[in-house]
Amino acid sequence: MFNSYSMTQMVASICNAMGVEPPKQADKSIPLVDEFVKSRMGEEKVDRVLIYNPDCIGHWHLQKYTDLFIPVLVNTELTVPLSTVSPAWTPICFGSMYTGVPPLVHGILKYEKPIIKVDSFFDALPRSGKKVANVAVDHSSMAMIFLGRPVDYYIMPYDNEVVEKTLDLIKEDKYDAIVSYNQEYDDMIHRTTPESEQSLDAIRHHVSAFVRLVEAVRENWKDHNTLVVFAPDHGNHYDCFGHGNHGEYRDEDVNINHFYTIIKKQK
Repeated sequence: MFNSYSMTQMVASICNAMGVEPPKQADKSIPLVDEFVKSRMGEEKVDRVLIYNPDCIGHWHLQKYTDLFIPVLVNTELTVPLSTVSPAWTPICFGSMYTGVPPLVHGILKYEKPIIKVDSFFDALPRSGKKVANVAVDHSSMAMIFLGRPVDYYIMPYDNEVVEKTLDLIKEDKYDAIVSYNQEYDDMIHRTTPESEQSLDAIRHHVSAFVRLVEAVRENWKDHNTLVVFAPDHGNHYDCFGHGNHGEYRDEDVNINHFYTIIKKQK
């Protein structure tokens, strides 16, 4: 069984929360997210967004290793079950996450990293006068498929540097939206297994990074209403060799969760 909300609905939800017109071909927003934002903000809109993208964390991880996610759950207010797009490869999924369209429309149908030409989050926000930062690991999908947009790119060696740069940018308080991508867990499941100690440690690192970012928002964005999202791209499964893999139309790969919170400005 697959979750009924689609990955393609996320970007319109974020844009609606900011009062920004979504990407031109984007799917409709997620009603649950719209209602959550309205319940917290009334008719107001958020003026800051932080999206943390840890790679490869699926719904089954939350089910089986709930304790690992306690820091995410206590620092967010809403859990949204989603189905990612298929095949569940990183550039395909992030392509759909930030354009709101299926792979056949944005054009990435296999594991490759061309620059997407379809209108995206990284076009829609600047078009509305928003300043956007994309912080990602060098050579990753998020460092490559949305190049050429009027946003600031911070391409870093690996996850730790991405997190530190994101913290610096939050402290500077000059961006309306920051997208921050980490990949250690995806790397580890391919090198070992989805549940090796190295892989579970990688999940812990992603959770810890998210909490650090949330704490930085609370400390440095006190004059803003901020939407924060923990947003993985896909899950994973064991392949026939016992290693981790993904890219198949199966619930372990497709079913994911996104976690939302709103941090309101201090009066």
